[in-house]
Amino acid sequence: MVEVRYFSKSGNTEAIAQAIAAAVGAEAHDISMPLSGNTDILFLGGAVYAFHIAGRLKKFIKTLSPESTAKIAVFSTAGNPGGASGLIKKQLQKRGITPVEREFHCIGGLAKDETVQKQAAQFAREIMEEAKQ
Repeated sequence: MVEVRYFSKSGNTEAIAQAIAAAVGAEAHDISMPLSGNTDILFLGGAVYAFHIAGRLKKFIKTLSPESTAKIAVFSTAGNPGGASGLIKKQLQKRGITPVEREFHCIGGLAKDETVQKQAAQFAREIMEEAKQ
């Protein structure tokens, strides 16, 4: 099972989540929706707010376990070039979860650009293909 979850204040991360979900045949949901059960691949996204990821995203990550989530691919939007990916990955690692090394990041203001959404979709398809190997 493939799931897509995100936390978004401005709609930028949500736009990328929707592009990823469409590419993998899943639905994107805000982190307020728990996972449906054991997940083969979780695409998880967020952004940086005042140099941190949102507390609600941290709480969601605390609900995840290596036993119920096989692979987690991180995506992010933010004004800074590094985005939230590193911060999200750090929280996952605290839970004993090793995220997929590759990640997707875009500058928040570009998240709704068609080219950027195509890049996000391509990232998602590549993650899916790598998981088959």
